[in-house]
Amino acid sequence: METGMITSATKASSSATTATAKNALDKDSFLKLLVAQLKNQDPTSATGQDPNQMVQQMTSFSSLEQAQQTNTLLQGLQTQNLGLFQAQAASMVGRTVEVDGTGFNLQSGKASMNIYMNSPANVTLTVKDASGNTVATIPRGQLAAGKSVVAWDGKDSNGNQLADGAYSVSVSATGANGTAVPFQTSLIMKIDSVAFSSGGTISLTSGTSTFLMSKVLGIVA
Repeated sequence: METGMITSATKASSSATTATAKNALDKDSFLKLLVAQLKNQDPTSATGQDPNQMVQQMTSFSSLEQAQQTNTLLQGLQTQNLGLFQAQAASMVGRTVEVDGTGFNLQSGKASMNIYMNSPANVTLTVKDASGNTVATIPRGQLAAGKSVVAWDGKDSNGNQLADGAYSVSVSATGANGTAVPFQTSLIMKIDSVAFSSGGTISLTSGTSTFLMSKVLGIVA
């Protein structure tokens, strides 16, 4: 009985392989089609296919197969490059990086954020917890153009020490004439782990914060 089961499975597998082979045309198949068509050409027939046109069609088929092979090779190179990139990303564990974003990643009662001002401005930061509740307001006063580091001790408006974690921050920056001043913010984070998705996306984790590899602006240390 076992032999019958194995034989049936083998036949099914063979049939599937044959069906797949029939549906896949390589350059040898195209050559056989060309030879068969040449054998069946009647040069004396007024309704017969033009041999030049036939050769052009078969050449187009061959070019299509070459394009498919090139695509397969490119996919293989892409897979290899992805593996190399993932290996490089894994080496970032333990490194400190600058990340494009706004917020405080509070760890051991300490957090900081970089602000790059286009011009001098009066700056105020509003800190919110994961539920969206305002926990602290930090008036930084006048900041000069360029990079400034804003630190936070993790205490709320009443002086209570808050738990470590990620806190969102909204920034208000106004110039001397009361108009908004453009700025960019970034965070300094130490990478704890790296995760890879099936789609090729690379995510980095620092404490309770997770961000994409594409958000990294540079490696600090």
